Amino acid sequence: MHSSGKALGWATLLTAAHFAAKLVGGYMTNSLALISDAWHLLTDLLSLIFSWLALRASSRPPTKWATFGFHRVGILAALGNNLTLIGISFYILYEAYRRFLNPEALETTGMVWLSLVGIAASVIIVLLVQDGAKNNLNMRSVWLHFAGEALASVGVLIGGIIIQYTHWYWIDTILSAILGLAILRGSVMMLWESTVILLEGTPKHISIDKIAEAITELPYVKTAEDIHVWCLAEEKVALSAHVRLNQDLSLSQTEPILLEIKHVLNQQFNIGHINIQFELKECSDCHHAAN
Repeated sequence: MHSSGKALGWATLLTAAHFAAKLVGGYMTNSLALISDAWHLLTDLLSLIFSWLALRASSRPPTKWATFGFHRVGILAALGNNLTLIGISFYILYEAYRRFLNPEALETTGMVWLSLVGIAASVIIVLLVQDGAKNNLNMRSVWLHFAGEALASVGVLIGGIIIQYTHWYWIDTILSAILGLAILRGSVMMLWESTVILLEGTPKHISIDKIAEAITELPYVKTAEDIHVWCLAEEKVALSAHVRLNQDLSLSQTEPILLEIKHVLNQQFNIGHINIQFELKECSDCHHAAN
């Protein structure tokens, strides 16, 4: 966690500087593509901040007020910021349409150099987070974000070179429209994921039927019912279920079964917070609870 947090910290600082440089440079060169790429970079910056918040929040212990901890701090921030980014994407698309009707001259030398800086910064960030990306979904998401940002900078670089020699200023408009659509797509997807988590929806990669099947395949298990799966945060999945055994067992005898169920759910579905209630008889008042 310490090494990942340090990598995210350096990546966040570098991205913030990169975002500011591209935004200012975009206005100075009059390049809507650079301005759009700067706002596209903001989605990456927010992704870094949310990942850092998630790492920080996960290290804080639960309290009597927040019994599950503070894992959803980053999710709430993501919800608000993605609504803002959707508005930004529509602004970029409007500006692209306006400039398509009335093309404007721009300074291509600065556009080319800023794109080169963007490629270098993105590659450095990819190298910073690649170790953490091997075992962490948040870090892998950051890696993918900045691999995409490097490609976006390459696109702006190629566009700047073509404009420099052809004066086809409409290429800048096309590039900005593509980046605006990329921001809109990414923001809508992140907004949906945040909403699903806050509404305690079942994560998209998990099947309730497959969970029930995996549990019932274990010895002594008859059925698995009343299964609830939800996300406390993007990577922290919780489950509660009623498990009916095919014979009456003492509480001490159910402990190995409980451990086996938790092992299967963790290994096959990456579920960490598990609450199982055993039902040993048909009557509802004859059961033992195990957590």
